[in-house]
Amino acid sequence: MAHFNIKSLIREGEAELTSSGEPAIGATFLMMDLFQFSKLEIMLNDQVLTAEQADLYKEGIMRLKQHEPLAHITGFQMFYDRKFYVDHRVLVPRQETEELVALALNYIKAHHTVADIGTGSGVIAITAQLESHCNMYAVDISRDALHVAKCNGDHLKANVTWLAGDLLAPIRERNIKLDVLLSNPPYIAAHERDIMNKTALFDPELALFAEDAGLALYKRMIDSLPEVMNNNGFVAFEIGHNQASALVAYIHQKYERIHVDVHKDINGCDRILSFTWCE
Repeated sequence: MAHFNIKSLIREGEAELTSSGEPAIGATFLMMDLFQFSKLEIMLNDQVLTAEQADLYKEGIMRLKQHEPLAHITGFQMFYDRKFYVDHRVLVPRQETEELVALALNYIKAHHTVADIGTGSGVIAITAQLESHCNMYAVDISRDALHVAKCNGDHLKANVTWLAGDLLAPIRERNIKLDVLLSNPPYIAAHERDIMNKTALFDPELALFAEDAGLALYKRMIDSLPEVMNNNGFVAFEIGHNQASALVAYIHQKYERIHVDVHKDINGCDRILSFTWCE
């Protein structure tokens, strides 16, 4: 039976990826994720794959060359040290979103009522619930996305109520009052499509693009805050890097007493907008 050295396969994969403008490190990550190798095992040992495994790896390299997300190839994405199932029906979770969860956990207490709007794969809702034991609601307009989120919630044993609907409508309809509102909604403007990373375009359009220069969904949620928030509740949105000033101005126009904080991500870009709710 033929066997294939993983270091040789990775070198070949790196060359293939570099030729298509993809990061060479993807060849190592693919090997780790497909076959559960650690970086140390790859560095120190002469591991081998069967012919069938080598073919699977080479197929993965070809998919990476076509800019397909690694998570679509392996079927999972790590988030807050937990493994989440992902596929073409949901946005692949980004590392920056972990910062939204970390910030929110400073405010979420056990038994608080919390909502995650536009939950996608469920990473925000599930992580926040498991870390805080809050009363969590998660909303998405896409039933396909909710199916993925529910699968993740069941697998990770998170206590989340999943609701299908448009933004805060399911929360309003049930007369739920929130202590914390979290959202990473679609926020990319249509005109930005041509400058986007090709890998990101594998995500569902419904999870990427919004009208009004990407601000439409934020504004609709901001308009609905009096109907859903408890006084002194906490609100946090993940935002596009160039959207902070417009959103802060919109909030101040609607609610003069609110002080808005803008938090930068690990790359130094504006990424999270947060405030304490008061009318």
